[in-house]
Formats: sequence, structure tokens, C-alpha cells
Amino acid sequence: MTMWVPDIERAQGPIYLAIADALESDVKTGALAQGDRLPPQRELAYRLGVTLGTITRAYGEAERRRLVKGETGRGTYIASQSLKVSPLAPKEDEPETCDLARNFAYPHLNPSLAEGLMRVARTAGIERLNGFVPSEGLKTHRETGVLVFKDYGLDADPARVAVTCGAQHGIQVTCQALFRSGDAIAVDRFTYPSIFSSLAGLGLKAVPVPALRRDDGGLGAMDPQALARAATAYGVKGVFLMPNMQNPTTHTMSVAEREDLVRVARAHDLHIVEDDPYTPFLPDPLPAFGALAPERTASIASISKVCSPGSRIGFVHVPALFGDSIRNKIGESTWMASPITAELIAGWVREGLLFKALRLKRKANRERFLSARKILSPHFLQGDTNKVFGWLRLPDPVDPDALQAALGHQGVSALSSRYFQAKDHTPAPYLRITFGSEESDERFCWALERIKATIDQLADLPDLTRPVG
Repeated sequence: MTMWVPDIERAQGPIYLAIADALESDVKTGALAQGDRLPPQRELAYRLGVTLGTITRAYGEAERRRLVKGETGRGTYIASQSLKVSPLAPKEDEPETCDLARNFAYPHLNPSLAEGLMRVARTAGIERLNGFVPSEGLKTHRETGVLVFKDYGLDADPARVAVTCGAQHGIQVTCQALFRSGDAIAVDRFTYPSIFSSLAGLGLKAVPVPALRRDDGGLGAMDPQALARAATAYGVKGVFLMPNMQNPTTHTMSVAEREDLVRVARAHDLHIVEDDPYTPFLPDPLPAFGALAPERTASIASISKVCSPGSRIGFVHVPALFGDSIRNKIGESTWMASPITAELIAGWVREGLLFKALRLKRKANRERFLSARKILSPHFLQGDTNKVFGWLRLPDPVDPDALQAALGHQGVSALSSRYFQAKDHTPAPYLRITFGSEESDERFCWALERIKATIDQLADLPDLTRPVG
């Protein structure tokens, strides 16, 4: 821990801003470096002779400026001043690799964009789509959201649906509407990679919560008792969940698991944000949290993972109390999602092309999963024929970061568990493998063979036929 004590004797104006300014100055001069841990708030308050609330506001202001990062239960650290581009972000001139890292679910089976655009061109009153529309979207496009939410196990009310620029934008505006800066939000220990930076960018603190263990040794739903403890210990105000095909573990919650978490949310007055971009790939949707706890749940649906990431269209369904706030947050961020691409998606839904594409993708995914399970045996691959990615458990000697790097040198990309957990945690022995980004079955199987061979080389185990623990 760095015994950092700022000089604020000549400070003018609010003390908390003077402390934040001093911290920013020391970061710029190098007196404080990335990873340095700042003094506990009570200790610094005592040394400076100010209130604990002043230090809390100062640290909060520093986090808003992205100078520091608070890690629940461990303290406050100087953050990196250089933000690396996510390995998931496509690059126009990137070298060709066999992509098992990014979740582009069978884009070669998407509906025809050319035909869709020709249909849009013939739409009556098309010129209206080239102007401003309400921030929540046109009624016909919100009704499309209602149809999409049916695949999520939710009978949505069109008055409570808003159109967003994809699921990521939906997460942003939903969290802005439901929470206040400084609130703590529970997330799965392993979760969607961008949620940590998204919450931090909104001034919210992520509190990782462990999962239950399944009978097969895989990872299950968020532990409801651990969530209750986090709510008490850290004052958690909400919880971010992916009940269907959780990313990256693939787990789909049972009805009982959902009901257990709803009971905790009600007991501790937590808002629920459910993000389920992969749900349409499942043949039999279970009741959404928006159906089980409609008074406290915001549900997010997206077209990006299903058929059209380029359209940037998603939908949110929120409790009536937050309807105006959602509209305002969409208006403040983008004014509106594009009504032109919303009409493109609406046509695909009305004509059944979206669901035809899903049938083709489900069939292709079944074959990919069965191939992966066979080739990667005996290593445990969590997932099933309806899951568009798998969570591969690695033997104890294999470091997931080393495995990812070794595969990269062979022209294969996959993701270490590091990308799915808080930065201060040691990577767990898992690798996420996606099934649908590569069009060629041959290239896909070749990449799996490279993964299996590289694991064996790194593990250096004499007998890989022994059961995985």
C-alpha cells in the first residue's frame, strides 16, 4: 500500500476536489503509478483531519476521472492510463486467424441484407424513417420488440419497450436509469467482459459473486446466499444476470434457481438487469426474470447475436416507473436508435426470416458442439448442442493465458478466463471457445485439434485419459 498523503493546506474550494486534483497531479508526474494502492479512506481522513465523507467523495471523483479503480473488499488502486483495445473488437486489417474467440454466431446464415434493404426501400412512408422519431422508437418497432421478447420467455408490454442501439447501449441506459453513481452492482464471478468497464464508466462498482456448482462439476447459477451476503456487506443495489446461456459458462438457470434469486432480490430490494443475447438459440425458453419479478426487472434483448450486428438494434423492457428515465437516457446518449435499421429488423421478424435463420443456425451449432466435445475429450467442455460457445476446463498445470498466447502463435484465437473476471483475480483454469465465427467446418475442426494438442503439450501429463476432477 502507498502511504500517499496529499498537500491540501493551500486548497481553495471544496476539499474533496482538492484531494482529487492532487491525486491527478501525482499520477501525471509519476509519483503514483499504475497498481499503487491508496490508503484506506478512514486512515486518510484521519491523517488529513477531514471527514470520512470528504474522502469518499474525493475517491469517487478520482474514479469518475478514471484515475483510480475501486475493487470491492481490496481497496482503491491507481488505474492504467492507457486503455488497450479489446481483443474482441474487429480490425479492418487484422491478420487472418481461425476465430474461436469472438461470438459471431454463424453470420453466413444471416438473412440477405440486399433483399432486406430492397424491402425497406419499398416501405410505405419511408421518408419518415429518415427523420427524427421518439427516443423510445416508433410504435411498430417497439411491437417488434414484443415479438422478440416472446423468445425470451417474456410477454412484454409495448408501452414499456424501448428501441436501443444494440444490447451494449441497452445496458448503459438501463443502468443509468435504475442506479446512481457510487452504487454497487452484483455480477457473476465470470461474466460478460464489457460489464466491468461499462459499470465503472457509469460510476458503478461491480461486486463479483461466486456461482453454485452443478452435479457435473460445472459452474451453475449465481449463489443466492452469496448474493444475500454481498447485499448486506457491500450495500449492493442491483444484480446483473444472464439467465440463459450465461457468458462464458453456458449455464441456463432452472426455474428454481431463478426463483431463489428473485427471493433474495425482493428481500434486499435489488433491481435486476437481465441480459440474454443468446436466448433465441434455445428451443424452449424458461420464464424471464421480467416475468417472475416484473416490478424490479429490466430485460434486454438484442438482434446482434441472432442475425445482424451491423443493424445495432436492441430492445429494453423496464418497469413502468422507469419508462420516462429510459427515454431520457436514450435521448441524452444517441437521441434514438436508427429507425431505418429498426425497420429492416421489423421486416425480417414479420416475414419469419429471423426465425428461419435461427433454425439453420441451431442445426449448424449442434454439429459444431458435437465435434468440439469429441475432439477435446477427455477435457470437460461445459455446454450443449444449443449453446453457441463452450467453457473448457483445463488441467491443473495449464495456465489459460499461456494457452491463449500459444494458440495465437499458431493462428488460432480463443479467450482465457481472464477476460471474464475482475482484473484483480488470478485467471481460473478455463478457456472459452466459440462455435460459429468460422464458416468452414474443416477450419473449425483443425483449430480444435490445435487446442487439444497445445493443452497436452502444456500439461505434459502422462495419462490424459484420467477423469477430469
